[in-house]
Amino acid sequence: METTGTLDRIAWRAWGEPDAPTAVLLLHGVTDAGEVWRPVAEHLAPRGAYVVAPDARGHGGSTLPEEPFTIAALASDAARVLRRVIGRPALVVGHSMGGLTAQELTLAHPDLVTGLVLEDPAWVSAWQAGERGMPSWMPPALAAYRSASQEQLVAQSRADNPGWDEAVHEPWAAAKRALAPGLTDVEHQWDARDWAAAMAEVPLPVTLLTGDVARGAIVTPAQVERVEALLGRAPDGNLTHVPVPGVGHCIRFEAQERVLEVLDEVVSRAADQPAAGR
Repeated sequence: METTGTLDRIAWRAWGEPDAPTAVLLLHGVTDAGEVWRPVAEHLAPRGAYVVAPDARGHGGSTLPEEPFTIAALASDAARVLRRVIGRPALVVGHSMGGLTAQELTLAHPDLVTGLVLEDPAWVSAWQAGERGMPSWMPPALAAYRSASQEQLVAQSRADNPGWDEAVHEPWAAAKRALAPGLTDVEHQWDARDWAAAMAEVPLPVTLLTGDVARGAIVTPAQVERVEALLGRAPDGNLTHVPVPGVGHCIRFEAQERVLEVLDEVVSRAADQPAAGR
């Protein structure tokens, strides 16, 4: 079963039955939307998961409020979705910006999270913020997206990312065209924490998926070592590191089968895992 809705101004899409054994919240990266998670959601839902993918503010069908665009605000939005759409603690999976959101959600609302999966989170070690605190690449990129058609963006995606799963290109392009024009007008704050160091405060199992920095991945081997030292390596510690060689920042787009294997394992464990705040 697939359903959609809007909570206040937050658009969301869900797959599966609300009373399924496991709940999963999927948080996308900047300039994407919840729809890009469809292959993952359609894989997990038949396997006993209730999967919800919200659109971040200013993305997809979610409106952009006239206030700063911060990771804390995104985490607050995600917490509302967990409480009022899912209605129980969930395994939280986040990519890039969504990885930071998932981490902040766990730190601010530990009672809502049973486990954490981070797909190349945006742990930018040398933050290069441009005007209004946003990533410096955003204004020209969003201007280019606004001037292109859906067909042009799909063609661009296929040309730039030949290794991506074919099902990704259309929703990737649609997400770019749905971005709120005001996203580059509001103040941004992405670096409120040293995100890798803040992992020390995460009190539950974490699965970290990383790609190759040389191919565009963000998380560095040094950051992985740092987090392993803070959390300890599973099974004795809380960190499971899954390096995926030969891929860049969007790991599941390039290595979907491997990522789905990992998520199957994590979801099966999360079914019996209490929330961190319990």
